[in-house]
Amino acid sequence: MKFLEIHAKDKKYIEQIIEVEKEAFGVSGGVDEWILKPIIRYGKVFILVIEEEVIGIAEYIRDFHGDEVFLYGFSIKKKYRKCGYGKKLLEESIKVFRENKIKKIGLTVSLENQEAIELYKKIGFKMEDMLKDEYGKGVDRLYFGKEI
Repeated sequence: MKFLEIHAKDKKYIEQIIEVEKEAFGVSGGVDEWILKPIIRYGKVFILVIEEEVIGIAEYIRDFHGDEVFLYGFSIKKKYRKCGYGKKLLEESIKVFRENKIKKIGLTVSLENQEAIELYKKIGFKMEDMLKDEYGKGVDRLYFGKEI
């Protein structure tokens, strides 16, 4: 297994990232190349790879008003879930951000996504807020943060 940071020229991985996103979030919920490329260029995108297959993705954007990054997107391929890969991807990401003097990681998660909520808590994220109607009427999110 490899932990890699993605760059805009990594076309073979970018195509796979988009497919993993579709599997996790559906056609309209995941990122496409139009969204992914700016996140790669102006944020950070990390992947876990097994034998050249992308099995996990973490996409981060930066808060320009402080020392925080925001976990914009996070997914593990369905057949690799509950095997510790999500934890590994988050832990490796945290190491990179510590080295770059980032102080906090924030994220939002659906109230119904109990698997993700349990993972984030296991890594040390704490629920800080409930964001009512964050993505439209009736689409509430929980905001979690972790000081690093």
